[in-house]
Amino acid sequence: MVAELGPDDLTHGPSAVVLGNPQGDVTVIEFFDYQCPVCRRVHPFLEQLVAEDKNVRVVHKHWPVFGASSIYAAKIALAARWQDRYEQVHHAFMSISGRLDEEKIRKAASEAGLDLARAERDLKERAAQVDQAFKQASAQAAMLKLQGTPAFVIGSYLVPGGLDLKGMKEIVADVRTKKRSGEQG
Repeated sequence: MVAELGPDDLTHGPSAVVLGNPQGDVTVIEFFDYQCPVCRRVHPFLEQLVAEDKNVRVVHKHWPVFGASSIYAAKIALAARWQDRYEQVHHAFMSISGRLDEEKIRKAASEAGLDLARAERDLKERAAQVDQAFKQASAQAAMLKLQGTPAFVIGSYLVPGGLDLKGMKEIVADVRTKKRSGEQG
């Protein structure tokens, strides 16, 4: 299924938010929801992977499946891109404990340096773009037959559920080995 979509389909378009090394030799695609407790638990591992391996590109796919608060958080995070605050807001949202609500989301975004009034304006002006990002991520998740968040696509590997740092490193190393030997990673 990953091969059918192709790497460009998953790494480009309105739903793809790139972190890490944009030219990295291995791409880790994460479908996630800010309300997902496993996504929050995995977040530090992914951050550590990127900090330790400067040749990894991460592509975030906002797939808010846990209701209205998840959708609101994802919208605010996507709006943070237009203020160059995405990474800070993403980290702040992944650090929220317990269930999300609008007050917690707004507080975390503000503390991460986001101008909320501007973000709200941007969301109104670019509503079609944000809606397209959600539709694209949802359609891709359906094509991959994902059952929930988190889910990772690393090379040709599709990993539903959480991964620890060791598992991420092992898959990244295997993808690199396969690329060097000419196999599909």
